[in-house]
Amino acid sequence: MAKTWKLIRIMVKMQLSLVGKSTNEKLGYVFLGIFAIPASLFILYVINGLISSMYGVLAPSGNESVILGLLFVITSILFVFISVGTILSSFYFAEDVESFVALPFQPYQIILGKSAVPFLTLYLTNLVILAPSLVICGLHSHAGIVYYLYAFIIWLLTPVIPFVVTAVLLMFVMRFLNLSKNKDRIKVFAGLLTFVFAIGINIVIRLNSSETNPGSNLAHLLAEQNGLLQLTTKFYPPAYFSSISLTDPMSMAGAGYFLFTFALAIVAILFMMTTGQKLYFKGVLGLSGGTKKTVSPAKMSKKIQKKNFLYSSWVREMKIMLRTPTFFTQIIVQSLLLPVLFVIILVMDTSGSIQGISAVVNSWQGKTIILAMVGFTVLVLGINPAAISSVSRDGKSWFNHLYMPVRAESVMLSKILASFFINFLSLLVLFIMVCLLKLPIMLTVIWIVLSLLISWLTSIIGTILDLYTPNLHWTDEREVFKGRFIGLLALAVEVIIFAPLILILWRVDGFGGIWMTTMILFAALSLLIFISNRILKTMIEKHFYSLFSS
Repeated sequence: MAKTWKLIRIMVKMQLSLVGKSTNEKLGYVFLGIFAIPASLFILYVINGLISSMYGVLAPSGNESVILGLLFVITSILFVFISVGTILSSFYFAEDVESFVALPFQPYQIILGKSAVPFLTLYLTNLVILAPSLVICGLHSHAGIVYYLYAFIIWLLTPVIPFVVTAVLLMFVMRFLNLSKNKDRIKVFAGLLTFVFAIGINIVIRLNSSETNPGSNLAHLLAEQNGLLQLTTKFYPPAYFSSISLTDPMSMAGAGYFLFTFALAIVAILFMMTTGQKLYFKGVLGLSGGTKKTVSPAKMSKKIQKKNFLYSSWVREMKIMLRTPTFFTQIIVQSLLLPVLFVIILVMDTSGSIQGISAVVNSWQGKTIILAMVGFTVLVLGINPAAISSVSRDGKSWFNHLYMPVRAESVMLSKILASFFINFLSLLVLFIMVCLLKLPIMLTVIWIVLSLLISWLTSIIGTILDLYTPNLHWTDEREVFKGRFIGLLALAVEVIIFAPLILILWRVDGFGGIWMTTMILFAALSLLIFISNRILKTMIEKHFYSLFSS
């Protein structure tokens, strides 16, 4: 066990050490800490308001335990969502994986060591969301010291089961599917797990709440002790156990459920260690094997033919984003998740609210619809993950651009094209939402044209910011996104640009009418794109060939 603890400490130091970090990265952590203070206060204010409102409604009927049940269910879902990416990156796709395999460690020891940093990520989330929620619930219920003792231990145990379930599932998948010949396909599949999970949860929840008469059994559930809690937590029983143990901690039932929750977490950890001992090495070894593949002369001749540089470079950028799990999750999945969720919510609606939303939107003036859609598009496309990582994705291979006989402008244009294409996929999904809302064809065409301009502009802005402050010395793909505020900075720049413009067009009656509003927006976007292109050209001349030495 001493060897396991030593391995855990080494892996944590390797991941979290600031040695070798650039000044910009260190400043990023400082600003992250400063930003965390007001952000935490805001989250605390929101949580307190929600819990206070729910407690006032549920406490008179004795169903305040539902609040705890919802907290545990929501946080557990969030933990699974976070764990998919962190487990894949830490367990399988980190650069040091095969180095540890060669050392005299058992597979379960490496798994425990590799789990340390992902667990710290979950506990950070747990500290921000679940910890204050449990304290606020205790204050509202006037709980005693036993409640807070139970709450602290359950707070420590809550991330265990979601993490173990995710880890075991991924180890099973990687063991039987991650063969060398299918390595690229499996990486894409692994990244898709996060996307499918988020969409699947939304579908399950909406199907579960799609009864024609959702209030028919409500009185019965309220009358039955913990009936509403059972309904809330039926998809995740550990949330029920934790909720009961905190609702009545002084009773035999509360103590029994608490001990059962503790035992369940211990069993889960032992199960992960046992499964990892059997499956982990077999999944890892499949990453490094080669494949014997014969290429016919005709296919070889086709591959070595001269091709357009922009097209070839665009294909390269897309393959990097598709085949690298971290990039796939952080760029493609993140870009598509919000638009797809909007569409799922509308498609799975059974209460007829979509018709009501469509009627309300279509009752607005054409000018109002255009401005609302433009503002919505800016918010959805504002943080373009492909653009804000366009330079940093190359990492140490950026050096290759310094001696290749290719113009710097062409390299950057190919990166902007890749970013624009990712945004274009999001626009296609948003187009489905627009069709579901049954907007007039003319307004839909106008929105498409303006959205394409917005997409191109956000791609340029994100690329400019990443060219100015890139992270080229990363050893793990997660470092391209971890501890950087470039996404929020890009969104802030776009809000500063578009918010005054939309507000002026909204408020000033002199800019009335659909076509007047459209022409002003089109002219403003064209001017902004022209200015951004000039800034990008200047940035390329100053920074492109000096990045690697900085």
